[in-house]
Amino acid sequence: MTVHFFRYDPDAAADPPPTLPPELHVRCWRPEYEGYPPAGSRGLSNHFWWALAKSGGFKGSGFAELRIERGRQLLHRLVVTPAWYRFPFMGVSDLQIGNVWTSPAARRRQLARLAVAEAHRRLGRNGTRFWYVADADNLASAALARSCGYRLVATGRRTRRFGTQLLGQFVIDRYV
Repeated sequence: MTVHFFRYDPDAAADPPPTLPPELHVRCWRPEYEGYPPAGSRGLSNHFWWALAKSGGFKGSGFAELRIERGRQLLHRLVVTPAWYRFPFMGVSDLQIGNVWTSPAARRRQLARLAVAEAHRRLGRNGTRFWYVADADNLASAALARSCGYRLVATGRRTRRFGTQLLGQFVIDRYV
């Protein structure tokens, strides 16, 4: 399976992010500051991220989960990860936007674009490069990346380790 590697270009002509409607709110969980996952964010994956952050599994800082909610209803979620084993192409101050999910009932409301812009605002600092990795056949994901100011910089693949992609890496084969 071919993978596309997008990198944020702050000088790119990206569409302006939408405005957060007043009935929605953004919640950001960062284990290095808030500790254990809060209520509503205690899924298996966040326990894994918390353990990885606490054990020094990331090369840098900046892990965060951003959620857009209406009351307690989750409408959108994305995760921002610093460099770690699965992303060997990233530098120590780089961050990667991933695990992007929007509730089917909340799609086509530009919540993903809003969340990516919020991640840039909250987590970007001088020298931070943001990455976005998507399967080559995931056209919606590529369109989201481009609309947020990312440009395609490389192609590559997802490797397997011990027979599973879960333990594999995202490897760049060619810069474009």
